[in-house]
Order: sequence, then structure tokens, then C-alpha cells
Amino acid sequence: MGTLFPYEQGRAYGDMRVICLANEKGGVAKTTSCVNLAASLARRGKSVLCMDMDPQANATVALGLDPDALEHDWETYALLTNPQVPLESVIARTALPNLDAVPADRQLSNTEKALINEVGRESRLRNKLRDYARNVFTKKYDIVILDCPPSLDLITVNALVASTDIIVPVQPKLYSLKGMVRLGETINTLYSQLELRIPLLGILICLYDRSASLDKVVYDLIKEKILREYGDFVFHNVIARSVLISEAEADGQPVVMADPECAAARTYEAVTEELLQRLEASQPVYP
Repeated sequence: MGTLFPYEQGRAYGDMRVICLANEKGGVAKTTSCVNLAASLARRGKSVLCMDMDPQANATVALGLDPDALEHDWETYALLTNPQVPLESVIARTALPNLDAVPADRQLSNTEKALINEVGRESRLRNKLRDYARNVFTKKYDIVILDCPPSLDLITVNALVASTDIIVPVQPKLYSLKGMVRLGETINTLYSQLELRIPLLGILICLYDRSASLDKVVYDLIKEKILREYGDFVFHNVIARSVLISEAEADGQPVVMADPECAAARTYEAVTEELLQRLEASQPVYP
């Protein structure tokens, strides 16, 4: 048996779960999955905070917020680089009930440079989340979802260190699988260096082309390999390619809100049900 992100992570967040969506490979529908899962959870009455940790700010736009209109010190960059900025000061409301966001803009790309000489730079986000959870005056979220950049930089490291769970979106292509393997190696390195303990919640197959025979072959290979070596980590529902998803994001809405009856929206709703079942079955041990 292998060890694919096998560690349990205890965090002083109360009952709040912090789920990181990450893959070193870009273009795997990570942001799309992040905002649609967040919206779908909110539709079920869960209180959700979606944090955009990607300088491209695609999740910010997909949730109907304008990165260019952000006020100074009112986004993820300030949260990570300024010790005086608490989480509650960078939270923005979206048009969706039960769903708030921490927006991003291009300034976030300067995070590595800003923190290069800082002590404890890998734990900035974790500490801000802990302080937020312990503050009796802050709104408490059931789930925080982190949208990471397609790189294994300091921003992603902060997300991994802060998370109680991780979801890895994977396109049924061999190079995407390699990105997942590299992410696993990074987590194992962080475990040895920082005592990071983060369990894998699941691997989500995205951008599946039902008309492409190669996608079916690679999908079967990925599922068989993971099941054989690590266990039942692959989500049973598969996200197919859909132009409706892109059109909804361009209008500043997740597809589960823009067109809830379309096939893509129904699939994300099914993934959300599976996600909640996996969360219930994998309660983390809190300190």
C-alpha cells in the first residue's frame, strides 16, 4: 500500500473545516470546482468562505467580485503579508446567500518576495484562521475552501499548512497525474519539515471528454492505480467539459447558480453530496 497524503491534521478551528483545492498542474478546473463546490455547499445551508489564493483572481471574478475595485489592504495579499490585518477585515460578501469570499488581485504575486525574510512565513494563513476561530465576535463558517495557484510556491504552502483536508482536481491526462504526484511529494516534505498532517479528501476528475477515447483510457488507468495503491480516493462523479461552465463564470456566477438544471450543475451537486459524506466519515482530531 502507498501513502497518498495519509496524515491526520489537528487544527484549533473548532468545527470549521478548511479544504484546499490544489494541483501543481494548471488548467485542471481547480478554480471552477472551488467556486461551484462553495456555491453548492452554500445552497445546502452551509456557511461557506471561499478564499482566492491565486494572483490570477479567477475565483474572485467567478463569484461576481471585481479585483480591480478592491480597496487597499482588502484582499489575500494583505492577509498573508501584514501581521496587523485579521481575516475578518478582508472578507467580502457575494451575491449568494451563505457564501462569503476573500478576494485576490495581481498584487498577490508579490507574496513570496514580501515574506522571504519573515519567520514563520509558512504558517501565516493558519495563524490568521486560528485567531479568527477563537474570536468570539467573528462569524463562524462551517467550511472554508481555498483556491490555490497552479504552482507549489509559498502561497500554496500556506494553504496546505492551514488546511484540514485536501481535494486534488485532476484532468484525465498523464501530465496532470504527474502534477498530483509532485504535490504528494511536496506534502510529504512539508510533513517532515513542519509536522504537517493533512488527509486527502478525494481526487476529482475534471474536464472529462466523453467523446475522446484516450480520456476514458487514462481515466481508467488513474482510477485503477489509485484504488490499487492507495484506496478509494477518487470521487465517483466526474466533471465533464461544458461550455456552460465558462459562460457562467464570465457572468460572475458559478454554474450551479446560473443554470442549476444543466448537466454540469447537477454533477457538481452530486460531487457536493459525496464531499459532505467524505467530510462526515473523516472527522479530523482537533487539539
